[in-house]
Amino acid sequence: MILQNGPIGTRPLGLLPLSRRFQTAYASFMKNERDLTLLIIDGNSDISPLLAERLSLIPGIRVVGDTENVMFGAELAHELAPDVILADFRRTGPPRAETYRWLARVSPRSKLIAHTSYLANGEGHVLRDAGVACCLLKGEGVKRLAEQIIEIARSSNGHSAVRVEQEGGT
Repeated sequence: MILQNGPIGTRPLGLLPLSRRFQTAYASFMKNERDLTLLIIDGNSDISPLLAERLSLIPGIRVVGDTENVMFGAELAHELAPDVILADFRRTGPPRAETYRWLARVSPRSKLIAHTSYLANGEGHVLRDAGVACCLLKGEGVKRLAEQIIEIARSSNGHSAVRVEQEGGT
């Protein structure tokens, strides 16, 4: 991994600097706010800790937990009441929308983001009906993901001001 020294210490090259638009939004968000808290629940045991490590490098985001276990993630969500829950559930057990609906009930003050590799046609609308604030496709890069998380956390209704939901993936 290539590291770069900067104003906040050593960090992986490519994660920062952030875009001007993001810096302005970040400054506005942080003016009178604490760091936003983020819980990561991803069914892939390799993704969750990697995302937690990378997102914790972004100023203004405090990762309070990461797990691949949905039940443990729900317990953490209930106990910690994070500002944002970034989640991806594999299609095993209950249907995916029901799992998101249940998580939204467990942590009603948290904004729930579905972070997925694919969305079937119409699935984004089903997930929104289940309490998901936004569906983000994987592969955008950590910097863009952080920008979207902060944007969603800032929005008063929990939905991003920009349309980031994409449907009809593979």
